Amino acid sequence: MFPIALLLVMLVVQAALLWYSDSVALAAAREGADAGRVAQGTDDAAKARAMAFLARFQDVVGTATVEVPPRKDGVFTMVVHVHPLLLIPWSDGLTLTQQVKEPIEQYVQPGQRAG
Repeated sequence: MFPIALLLVMLVVQAALLWYSDSVALAAAREGADAGRVAQGTDDAAKARAMAFLARFQDVVGTATVEVPPRKDGVFTMVVHVHPLLLIPWSDGLTLTQQVKEPIEQYVQPGQRAG
C-alpha cells in the first residue's frame, strides 16, 4: 500500500511542478511581450526581459528558451519554451510552450485615428 501512496504523492507533486512551470512560462512571455511591443522596443530587449524573469525561477522551472518571431501586421509575438523539472524519469524531453501576441503601440496625434 505504501508504494502506491508514494506514487500518488509523486504524481501530485509532478502535476504541481508542470502547472507552475507553465504559469511561469506564460508570465515570462507576457513580460517579454510588454517590453517588445512598445514603440521603441527591440527584440533583444524583449528577450532580455523574458530571460531575466525566467532566471528568478530557474531552480523550480528548469531550462528555458525564448524566441521572437518576425513582427507582422502590427503584432509582436513572444514564444517561451520551458523544459520543466521532472520527477518521473521516463518523461524526458517534455517541453511546455507559451505564446503571447500583443499589438505594437503606436503614437497617434490628438484628433487622429489609429490605423
